[in-house]
Amino acid sequence: MDKPRSKSKWILLLWGMLTIFLAWGGGFVLFVIDTLTYYPPTPTAQGIVVLTGGAKRIDTAIQLLQSNHGKYLLISGVQPTTTLQDIERVSSIKLTQSNRNHITLGHNATSTMGNAVETAAWVHYHHLDSLIVVTSSYHIRRAIVEIQSLLDNVDIYPYVSRSDKQETLSHLHSIRLLFLEYNKFIAAYTGLIHTTRPKEDLLKNIP
Repeated sequence: MDKPRSKSKWILLLWGMLTIFLAWGGGFVLFVIDTLTYYPPTPTAQGIVVLTGGAKRIDTAIQLLQSNHGKYLLISGVQPTTTLQDIERVSSIKLTQSNRNHITLGHNATSTMGNAVETAAWVHYHHLDSLIVVTSSYHIRRAIVEIQSLLDNVDIYPYVSRSDKQETLSHLHSIRLLFLEYNKFIAAYTGLIHTTRPKEDLLKNIP
């Protein structure tokens, strides 16, 4: 009698693993479709944060600032030695002095979780209750999850910068990027990875 029971357990285990694999695979397909087709409307909020890493993300965020879709702009994750003048030199957009006065460079973040911590500190400093998050389409879902986890009472709006070459499926690097980002998003969404820094520390090192 033990053998049939043992065989039944193995069958259930295999079916369970197959179900998980199919759910994961189906989710990945939806994630890819979402990445290629997600075009959220242009929002308006008190603040804007752009997460560095894509070719035109910063230009996109500056355009939002200049068109009065936000009053303040945080550029999160720039190199420690980078200045606003350095950004102006490589940007196609000219900044006014008023723009410069409303832009903060965040030098501390080296990951999406770091972006979330840096953004939360900046939002608390300016007492903002609404925020636009600018990043690439493949990154936007995880970025929103990470930032929202530290800003429960802030309205957060996604905005996608669509000039990154990684957003197409024309080469293997793009597929690998989407594969890695999908798994990171699942881990962030389910709480397997998250920033563990306590909220009390967010007000330290205010930009």
